[in-house]
Amino acid sequence: MSQTKPYLDSEHYRQMLVRDGERRFQEWHTAFLKHQQDFIRQTEQSRQT
Repeated sequence: MSQTKPYLDSEHYRQMLVRDGERRFQEWHTAFLKHQQDFIRQTEQSRQT
C-alpha cells in the first residue's frame, strides 16, 4: 500500500523554506568569514615580508 503524505499548507511550506534559507545562509556566511580571515592573515603576512 502506498501511504499518502499529509497535506502541507502554504504557511508550513513557507516556514520550511525560510528555515532552509537561514541554514544555507549560515553555512555560506561561516565559510565566507573563514575565507575573509584567511585573506586578511595572508595580506598581513605579505606586508611584513
